[in-house]
Amino acid sequence: MKNETVLEVRNLSVGFKRDASVTDVVKSVDLTLKKGEILGIVGESGCGKSVTSMALMGLLPNTSLVRGEILYKDKDLLKQSEVSLRKIRGNEIAMIFQEPMTSLNPLLKIGEQLMEACRVHTKCSKKEAKEQAVQMLGLVGMPRPESLLGEYPHQLSGGMRQRVMIAMAMICNPGVLIADEPTTALDVTIQSQILALMKDLNKKLNTSILLITHDLGVVAQVCDRVAVMYAGQIAEEGDVESIFSSPKHPYTRGLLQSVPDIRTKKEKLFSIKGQVPKPGSIQRGCAYANRCEFVQPLCQEEGPDLTVSSGQKVRCWLYKEEGALIESAIARD
Repeated sequence: MKNETVLEVRNLSVGFKRDASVTDVVKSVDLTLKKGEILGIVGESGCGKSVTSMALMGLLPNTSLVRGEILYKDKDLLKQSEVSLRKIRGNEIAMIFQEPMTSLNPLLKIGEQLMEACRVHTKCSKKEAKEQAVQMLGLVGMPRPESLLGEYPHQLSGGMRQRVMIAMAMICNPGVLIADEPTTALDVTIQSQILALMKDLNKKLNTSILLITHDLGVVAQVCDRVAVMYAGQIAEEGDVESIFSSPKHPYTRGLLQSVPDIRTKKEKLFSIKGQVPKPGSIQRGCAYANRCEFVQPLCQEEGPDLTVSSGQKVRCWLYKEEGALIESAIARD
């Protein structure tokens, strides 16, 4: 069923311990991933996107403090033992990391790494694992998949290594795939191929994908819904078409204005003033207040909650109640 929820995140907060204090880098995040859906999480570096994805996989260090609920098949992953998590991680929920060269073992052949991933989770024979590895390499568009099993990661290009990482993540046919900046280190042509591949796998295997990125072009190309993240919180969430055509939050508007438009000539590209605040530096008020062109006195004193406006969730005092927008503030833009 398309509307079936496969992964639900409720009130997720992630902090890191330092001496006797805890600094939160992710604050009260709520997310829902539906069956066969591609959900994008977008924002600048330092917004908490990757920390959120690592929390979902249970890969954060012991110095972290994770609170809230991460529900998968009605089970709270935060309450599972490490043994239970290992059975889920890689088998039912898989992850593609940002840099494949540091994720693949340089001392092991491609085939050994793919077959190990298959055998650990499915208990299949060596022959079956090899057949599955060849099949997955073919599915992700790799040429001569059988001979590639005997090659090492350094013998492959960046795009080919990323395809191997996708094949490794998909070899057990997981229900959820988390992709953390999967195209960052690749050139534009290879980026497009990898995104098309992920979209194709999503359609063929009905895999739900959580795509972490800072690139709005990537979101527009492959995602169904998008959550805009800022300073560890969800600033805005909605379907891709609505967010791109009618952004509500000033931060979302700024991100979209920052994208170069080949149809118009500008002497200077737009950029949002200032920087993402350091975790723990904002003690009160809206985290975006110091960069916002629509800032009000209230913004400096109290942080807004997520409000529903025209079907989109938005964390902004410009929307004080459902559907209510202070038009005069937007008109100043």
